[in-house]
Amino acid sequence: MVQPPAESKPTPKKWYKSKTFSFGVGLIVTICCLWWAYLTIADGRPFGEVMRQIGGAFAQANYWTLLPIWLLLFVFYWIKAWRWRMLLAPLGDFRTGRLFPPVMIGFAFNNVLPAHLGEFVRVFVFSKQERQPFTPVLTSVVLERVLDIIAILGLLMLGLVFVPDLNDNEQIRQMMLFAAGFVSVALLGAAAYLIWTKPFVSLFEWCLNWVPLIPTGLKEKVTRMLEQGADGMSSLKSGRLLVGLLFTSFLQWAINGFVIALALRSFGFDMSLWVCCIVIGVTAFGVTIPSTPGYFGVIQACFLLVLQFFTDDHDGVVAASIYYHMAQWIPVTALGMLFFLRTGLHVSDVEEAKQEATVGDEQSDTAVVTSA
Repeated sequence: MVQPPAESKPTPKKWYKSKTFSFGVGLIVTICCLWWAYLTIADGRPFGEVMRQIGGAFAQANYWTLLPIWLLLFVFYWIKAWRWRMLLAPLGDFRTGRLFPPVMIGFAFNNVLPAHLGEFVRVFVFSKQERQPFTPVLTSVVLERVLDIIAILGLLMLGLVFVPDLNDNEQIRQMMLFAAGFVSVALLGAAAYLIWTKPFVSLFEWCLNWVPLIPTGLKEKVTRMLEQGADGMSSLKSGRLLVGLLFTSFLQWAINGFVIALALRSFGFDMSLWVCCIVIGVTAFGVTIPSTPGYFGVIQACFLLVLQFFTDDHDGVVAASIYYHMAQWIPVTALGMLFFLRTGLHVSDVEEAKQEATVGDEQSDTAVVTSA
């Protein structure tokens, strides 16, 4: 009698990939950021007094800036959808108006889900609506991240070089010049990846193999992500298209700098755009650190980390960071969720697709370890 094949047992999920562990790490990071921010602004004052000072800053703030902030935010996300249209050009000609809702849905879910899962939701929604293959669409988002890195690093470098106040303190000046040098090297590396993608990926993979203590599965994932970007770059060799992508990338993050400047002006801070470029750079990379959904605490710490060098009103800086944060979080989350409800999809559909993708990654990791 032929015995039926035994069912393969599902691979147990690694503890460090569990939702509980991810949320725990994010919660610790958020608490640490809030605690550091409090210690920085308190300066020995009791908690109640600090809260009264922050509340007083809100009482005296100019809320008329909300209108231009929301207008600039709309332009920011519309340009992001426009740039995504250019990145998706190899798959077809999609109207910017069709891409705007998935973009907003992705950022809305980034505000309520950990680990930047909103990007996955954006790709999932677009692939379902437009009946496009998942992997090429995901590749376009990888390319988007590369372009964002180039733009953010470029603005950060300009801010570090052209802020005159940094020359008053020699220690800060040397530290900033070192950071500017590091940013320049990183910017050149990102540009090399953008222009000479496949040779860059090959060199990076060769260097990665010489680094000890990095798990083989992690090396494979990083290499796979870069190779996906390389595949997408091969179809974007048009000089005109490349200029358009770079222009829209710098434009949208410059707009974000104006949003920061308006938020600070609401609380009486007259900061130059170059200072706001530094805030953009520090905040953009700060939110990549695992934290609770919505980046609460991290944004406040990043604002304070930069602006403490330019003003002694630390209470006002924290209040302005909260204003900037919530002026984006509330409308983006509300609009994105409204768009998601109109798709007819459910969160369970997204969770199922994410589970399938996670199983695929674990099987890939197992195959890599076995072959090694």
